[in-house]
Amino acid sequence: MALVILSMGRFSRSRVRTLSSRALILIASGTLLAVAGGAFALGVGVGRAEVDAPASPLSVDHPEGRFLVDRLGEISGKLARLESEALTLAKRVGVLKGKDTGAASAAGTQAVPPAAEAGKTAATQSEAARKAVGASGGPLISLLGSTGHADAALAAFDDQGAGLTDLEYELERLGAVLFEVDRAATELDLAQMAFPSRNPVPNGRRNSSFGTRVDPFNGRSAFHSGLDFQARAGTPIHASAGGRVVFSGYHREYGYLVEIDHGNGLVSRYAHCSRLFVKVGDVVTPSQRIAAVGSTGRSTGAHLHFEVLRNGAFVNPLRYLDNS
Repeated sequence: MALVILSMGRFSRSRVRTLSSRALILIASGTLLAVAGGAFALGVGVGRAEVDAPASPLSVDHPEGRFLVDRLGEISGKLARLESEALTLAKRVGVLKGKDTGAASAAGTQAVPPAAEAGKTAATQSEAARKAVGASGGPLISLLGSTGHADAALAAFDDQGAGLTDLEYELERLGAVLFEVDRAATELDLAQMAFPSRNPVPNGRRNSSFGTRVDPFNGRSAFHSGLDFQARAGTPIHASAGGRVVFSGYHREYGYLVEIDHGNGLVSRYAHCSRLFVKVGDVVTPSQRIAAVGSTGRSTGAHLHFEVLRNGAFVNPLRYLDNS
C-alpha cells in the first residue's frame, strides 16, 4: 500500500510524492510514542505535586473539627457522670470509705479504657462474634441513629479515625453496668430497711437472754421468748426495722405492746411499754420512735421485752441485731 501526496506550488511546478506503507507505519508509531510519553510525564508531575502538597490540618473552623470537639465534650461529661455514680454506688455497698475517695476517683478515671485499648477490645469482640455467627459485615450504626436521618446515623461512627466511637461504646456499656449495680443496691437498701437489725433501745442494758431461764415470778425454769433491755421508764423505743404496724394496744401479759410486720415472714414485738406513739396501719421507718419504756403487763420493773418471730415462730433476736 502506498500514500500519494500531491504538492502544488504557486510559482513552481506541481509534484507528486509517494510514501510506502512501511514509512507510514513508522511515522504513526513515532507520533503515538511522543503523545504517550507526554501524557506519562504530565501524570507524574501532577502526582508529585499532590504528594508534596502538605495536608491541611483539621481545624475547629471546619465542620468535621467542630463535630469532633462536640463529641469530646460529650465524652468528658459522660466520664464525669459515670465516675460520680461509681463512687456513690461504691459507698452505698460499703466498698469504699470516705478517706479513700481520692484514690477511688483516680481508679475510676483509669477504669475507662483509652481509645486505643477500646479499639483492641472492640476488635477482639468483633472477631469472636464473626467466628460464632459466620461471615457478615456492614458499618456499626447505633440504634439511636437508625431512627433519625441517614446522614446523622453515618456521622455517629465517622470520627475521623480518632477512636471516639469505640470509647463511646465502652462508656455506654459501663453506664449499663452501673445502672444494674444501682438497681441491686436499691434492692439491698430496701431489704436492709425491713431487716430487724437495729437496737430498739440503744442505751439500754441487756439483762435477760433468749431461751431457758428462771421465771422471775414463780422461780421455775421457763422459756423466755425474747431479749430484755433494762432502761428507765420513758426511754424512747425505736423500730428495729421498717414495716407496718399490725398491733398497737394492751395485752394481758405483754402490757402495752407494738407489733410490726416487716414482710418476708418477719415480725418484731415491743412489750411492757408505758406509752405508744403509733397505731395499727401506720408505716414506720427504721429507728423511728414508736413507744416508751415502761413496766406494764407481766413485768417486775421498767424494761423493754423485744421479740422477733419468723413465720410465726420465736427466734433469737441476737441473730438479727447487728450490735450483738
